Amino acid sequence: MSTEKTLLTLEAKEPALDSPHSVQRPNGLREVLVVNRDPELRTVLSRALFAANLTSTAVLTEAEALVFLKKSEYGLVLVGIDSQESVDFVSRTHAQFCETPIVAVARTATPDLVRDVLHAGAVDFFFGSLDSRAFGARIVTILDSAGVGRREAVLRPRPARPGAGSQHNEANACEPSSPDMGLICSSRRMQRLLEIAETVAPTDSTVLIQGESGTGKELIAKRIHQLSKRMDKPFVEVNCGALPESLLESQLFGHEKGSFTGAVHRQVGLFEVADQGTIFLDEVGEMSPDMQVKLLRVLQFREFRRIGGSQVVKVDVRVIAATNKDLKTEVEQKLFRSDLYYRLNVISLELPPLRERLEELPALVEIFAERISREQRAPRKHFTPEAIGELQKYRWAGNVRELENSIERLILLSKKETVEASDLEEHLGKSSLCLEGSPTFLPSLTLDEVKRIHIGNVLRENEGNKMKTARVLKINVKTLYNLMKRLGIEG
Repeated sequence: MSTEKTLLTLEAKEPALDSPHSVQRPNGLREVLVVNRDPELRTVLSRALFAANLTSTAVLTEAEALVFLKKSEYGLVLVGIDSQESVDFVSRTHAQFCETPIVAVARTATPDLVRDVLHAGAVDFFFGSLDSRAFGARIVTILDSAGVGRREAVLRPRPARPGAGSQHNEANACEPSSPDMGLICSSRRMQRLLEIAETVAPTDSTVLIQGESGTGKELIAKRIHQLSKRMDKPFVEVNCGALPESLLESQLFGHEKGSFTGAVHRQVGLFEVADQGTIFLDEVGEMSPDMQVKLLRVLQFREFRRIGGSQVVKVDVRVIAATNKDLKTEVEQKLFRSDLYYRLNVISLELPPLRERLEELPALVEIFAERISREQRAPRKHFTPEAIGELQKYRWAGNVRELENSIERLILLSKKETVEASDLEEHLGKSSLCLEGSPTFLPSLTLDEVKRIHIGNVLRENEGNKMKTARVLKINVKTLYNLMKRLGIEG
C-alpha cells in the first residue's frame, strides 16, 4: 500500500503564502482523503487544499482509500472520477460512511456522468479548469456544514409522503404542502419523476425542470425544497422572463447606492436573500446571453458582485431552474450557452403535459373543485363520470393551469349542483376540444401525440387485449409494448 501524504505536503508548500510555516493546520475531521490516480491533478488538488489551510492524505486506488477510511475518520473524501470503478467507489463509500461528505473531481465530464456521480452520493462535482481559491472555499464550506451536523448529532427525518396511511394515499396524491397544490402522481411517468425528485432533494445538486407552461414545474421545485436539508431556509422564486435584463441583474445580484440613476440606496439581491436556501429560476431559457454569463459564474463559484460594487459576495444556495423551452435545441441553435446548459442540467426532470397523463385528471378535478368552492364560497359541486370522461378528451394546451381555470368557470357558471357533460360545451365551448374518438386530429398535435391517442383508442376498443390491438395496428406485440412504454400509455 502506498500513500503520498509526505510528497503532497511538500508539493503543496509551493503556493505563495505569506507565512506557510506559521499556518496552524487543523486536525481530525478537517483532514481530506484524496483518491486520485492522476499525479498532476493530485498536485493541483493538494495545493488548493493547503491554501485553504486543510491537510490531506492521498492514495492511488479505491481499495487503499477504503482501508484508510476504516482506520481513520476523515472530514471529507475527494474522489477523482476516471472510470465506472470510481463511480462505484462513490456509491460504496456513501453507503458505508454516510456522514462523510464526498466531492468528485474530473478533467472532463458529461451530463450523464455528473448525474450518475451525484446519484451515487457525491455532494458536489468539479470538472474542467479549477479555480483553486473557489474550490478551497467550497471544500471548507462543506466541511463546516458536515461538522455542524456531527456536533448537533441530529438527523432530520425525511418527511413522509403526503397521504401515507390515509385515505388520500389511495389517489396517489403527492402534494407539496397541502391537498390544494394540484400535484398528482398516479401515472407511471409522474411517479418515476417524483421518485427521482425525492432522491435528489436531500443533496445540493442543481436541478433543471423542463416542460410546457402550466405543467407544474414550480410545484416540483417546491417539493424538492421541502424535502431538502434547506427546508427551513428561504425558497426564492424569480421569473427570468418577466423582467428586462437590467432589472433582472439588479434583482438577482443587487446594487450599490449610486450605481445607476435611481439607485438611492443599496439593494440586496435575491441570491443573497436565498443564502442557505433555494433559488428557483423560472423561465431561465429567456435569459439574455450577457445574463447567462453572469449566472454561469454564480453556479461555478457561488459568488458575485453587486452592480456598482467591488466586494465579492459569497452565497451558499441551491439552484433549481425551469424552462418551457428545449434547451438542448436552443444550444444547438446557439441561442443558449452550452456551458451554462451543462451546469444547469445536472439533474434533469421533464414534466409530461396533461394530455399525456389524463388518468390523473379526475383527482385534479376534485382538488380544484374543493379549493375553488372554498375560496369562492360557492356550493361544492361534483362532476359526473360522463363529464370527467369528456374532460379527458380535451387536449389541454394550457395543461393543468388551463384545467384549473376551466373547473372554476364550470363551478361558477353551472346552475346545477352537479356538473354534467352538457355543461362543458355550454361553458367551455369546442375550441380546445381534441376528441380522442375523432377520426381527424388537430394539426397542432405532434406525431407522438397522434400515436398515443390512436393506440389508446384501439386498446380501449379491444378492451386492453394486446394481441388484438397489435393485429389491428399491423405491428407485432413486442413493438406495441415498446411503443406503449415510450409513449407512456397505460394498459
